[in-house]
Amino acid sequence: MSVPEITIRRAEPGDAEQLIAHMRHLLEEPAGNNPVLPGEFTMTPEEQRERLREFAASDNSIFLVAEAGGVIVGELTCKGNHRQALRHVGRLGISVSREFRHQRVGMRLVTEAMAWARNTGILKRIELNVYARNEAAIGLYTKFGFTLEGRLRGRMFHDGEYLDDLAMACLL
Repeated sequence: MSVPEITIRRAEPGDAEQLIAHMRHLLEEPAGNNPVLPGEFTMTPEEQRERLREFAASDNSIFLVAEAGGVIVGELTCKGNHRQALRHVGRLGISVSREFRHQRVGMRLVTEAMAWARNTGILKRIELNVYARNEAAIGLYTKFGFTLEGRLRGRMFHDGEYLDDLAMACLL
């Protein structure tokens, strides 16, 4: 079986329905690493379109998607803060469909986002949170220069257990 070609591009308002479907698909995974539980995700297509328009209008935020065969299989957001004192800080979030993990989709999304962040002339710090059990993601972030800044013990309750959440950041 051949692996479909992956395209990384900026998200557009027309992606709203597919992004919602992507999130619902992720939330069905057993032992997932998403801090949103299935019943908590209630975003409508119009809310998602508005969110995408806000990202597109921002000079310190980006929303990327990974597409395979016309289907969104991953997404990355880097959301800059609107407050002047924190405008230089971006918060990164990423998800890749289980079927496309270990195929460098996450690597390509983060590569694109970090290059964009460095070129903004605004962002100087990218931060994120990741479950301590998510070794693959931690390894990916470390390759891009993210370092551990803290461990929030028992912060997340998922799959019947309290999980540590790691705070990581990268200075650009």
